[in-house]
Amino acid sequence: MNTADIRLRVLETDVAKLRLANEESKMIDTGIVEVLTDLRTEVSELRTEVSGFRTEMSGFRTDMDKLRAGQDELRAEMRTGHAELREELSVVKRSVGNLELSMKRVEGDVAELKAGHIELRNLVAGLVK
Repeated sequence: MNTADIRLRVLETDVAKLRLANEESKMIDTGIVEVLTDLRTEVSELRTEVSGFRTEMSGFRTDMDKLRAGQDELRAEMRTGHAELREELSVVKRSVGNLELSMKRVEGDVAELKAGHIELRNLVAGLVK
């Protein structure tokens, strides 16, 4: 075997190795493409979920704003109700005070009537004797 044959066999071996490496590279590239496709699908699904979450968060914020507005309304109504109750309580207290004064007058009048009645009885008793 001469040098040219040896070189030819070495070249053929190198070509065979390169073909194998090329096939392996193609398989690796195919695997990479599949993984990238899966990743793109996952990323797309995640984007859809994130978009859904953002929509839900927007809805939650709207609901929270409504709840805050409702709370503010309730607080205002409570303040108004408290003011009205205080005013009514003040009116009731004045009425009770007025009623107490009227009762004292009536008690005074009743006492005067009793005294007059006793005096009248005494006069009548004096006339009957």
